[in-house]
Amino acid sequence: MQPTFLPWLGYFSLINSVDRFVFLDNVQFEARSWQQRNRILVNCMTHWLTVPVTLPSGRETKIKDVVINQEHFSPLKFKQTLVHAYSKSKWGGAAINIVSPILESSSQLLSTMNKELIINICNELGIKKEFILASDLEAKGEKASLLLDMCKLLGATTYISPVGSRAYLDEFSGFAESGIQVEYQSYQHPVYPQLSVDFISHLSIIDAMCNIGTEATAHLVKSD
Repeated sequence: MQPTFLPWLGYFSLINSVDRFVFLDNVQFEARSWQQRNRILVNCMTHWLTVPVTLPSGRETKIKDVVINQEHFSPLKFKQTLVHAYSKSKWGGAAINIVSPILESSSQLLSTMNKELIINICNELGIKKEFILASDLEAKGEKASLLLDMCKLLGATTYISPVGSRAYLDEFSGFAESGIQVEYQSYQHPVYPQLSVDFISHLSIIDAMCNIGTEATAHLVKSD
């Protein structure tokens, strides 16, 4: 999976379901995507947290090369927004303290910051996995063939994919021909207590961590 910014519960459920998790950081960056932003709740309404970035190679910039625009990036403002959003949540302070140090000491690179945030949250949730950067592998190809080559290099017997990739993976015969099984994640988003009157799903995992705590959030991630 691409190293996204403070991803949703399903992202962590996918990590929990594998032995090795590969950060797909050697593909083209998509502006205004989950790679640089995510949603939280502010005053019971969805609010985007967006990391400003600079693309050294323009639209051809790979995820691993995207630079955080330090001139416009304010970790303090991010923290203040989170505090404002979740000050009334029982576990808000503890959850914000998990991510704030990484935001404050953020790398120059977006993918590095995202990776560190994800791994740190995994540690808090008790998810211990082996994390690998796709850019550290010498995989060849594009799309499905790139995924297959990475699986071969890692000696994988099973590749677990988000269900959204099924459309093009089902048309690709390479995995079956290589004896690698493909399984699809089908994470059913749980409902948990929120400050909002009507539950809003698919927010950043930070929303669950603030509202129900890391222990209950870990249960939601691991129970699927």
